[in-house]
Amino acid sequence: MTEDEELATWIETADNGQGPTPTGSIDRDVFDALAEAVEQRDGSQRQIDLLVAQAREQGASWTLIGAALGTTRQSAHERYARA
Repeated sequence: MTEDEELATWIETADNGQGPTPTGSIDRDVFDALAEAVEQRDGSQRQIDLLVAQAREQGASWTLIGAALGTTRQSAHERYARA
């Protein structure tokens, strides 16, 4: 089963099967674009994780990293300290 098929199955069975049947009501192009956007988001998050780790290895402070991420140093630390 592909990731697209798994996602479609998950959506169809959401809310104990009481939800709409989205594959019947969503244009396939829209569904494909949504799946692609999720894939891009996940790839971007992996890149951010890697870059934060590299910045820390190079001695960047959590304040600086937080500023680059558009968040506070505390939020950056909580999110990425284990990465």
